[in-house]
Amino acid sequence: MGYIQLVRPFTLLAPLLAGIFGVLSPVTEITFHHVVTAIYVGVTLALAQGAGQCINQFADVELDKMVKPHRPVPSGLVSREEALGLSWLLAMFAVGRAFTISTFFGLTVLVLLFFAVFYSLAPFSPRRVHPVLNTGWMAFSRGFMPMLAVWSVYGSLDTAWRYSILAFFWVMGFQATKDVPDVEGDRKFGIKTIPNTHGMKGQVCVMAICTLLYAFLTVWVGAFFMLTVVPLSILATLTVKKQAKLIENTVAWGSFYSGLALIYVLMFVGERLAL
Repeated sequence: MGYIQLVRPFTLLAPLLAGIFGVLSPVTEITFHHVVTAIYVGVTLALAQGAGQCINQFADVELDKMVKPHRPVPSGLVSREEALGLSWLLAMFAVGRAFTISTFFGLTVLVLLFFAVFYSLAPFSPRRVHPVLNTGWMAFSRGFMPMLAVWSVYGSLDTAWRYSILAFFWVMGFQATKDVPDVEGDRKFGIKTIPNTHGMKGQVCVMAICTLLYAFLTVWVGAFFMLTVVPLSILATLTVKKQAKLIENTVAWGSFYSGLALIYVLMFVGERLAL
């Protein structure tokens, strides 16, 4: 149970759906082989995400003792060494599996793991440099790059870039909702986030600006169906400080991850309608 809590299962939903629906989006006639490959890609991305979650809890055990003492490492359910070991196992399995898909996909997963690991660890961690760099790091690795990865399997990167930009701005706008409950703890440990640097007004302002950019870009590239995700951005803005009951963070954070997953589903539906 402690290992399951370490990978934070809710956060694995977006990469899993990203792989499944993202890989199938450019396929004209879907076969059983396509579906199997898509599932493999989704699981691979989910494992890479899980590796990042484990390494984050390995690195932030002292912070978690203050802000999230119920997590498996600060609560004593799992040791730091176990968290690090599980992270290595997940990362190695993800990379090994990724290169069986294609060289490009394997290299992309390596890049994603680099960003996941060194988001939390020195010497490259952006968290103590600047809040925009902090969030931008995540927007690139959780928004922009995964879209290129899944489209590279059966599709063209010439088409993928527009979806990558949309996913980038979605993550840029709402990733920092996870930092809202941790304002004091992050500040004590020198971690610079948008909520603890610019306050709730600053966070809401970033959310509003990124929502407008997201909406503008969907219209600009003609992907009008992608506007369906905007209600979740409104919900996130209205619930930015409201604690969720079923997940450890806020309702806004849950809306962010749900929206990220929905982007891939909507992309799949839109591409099917365009065929």
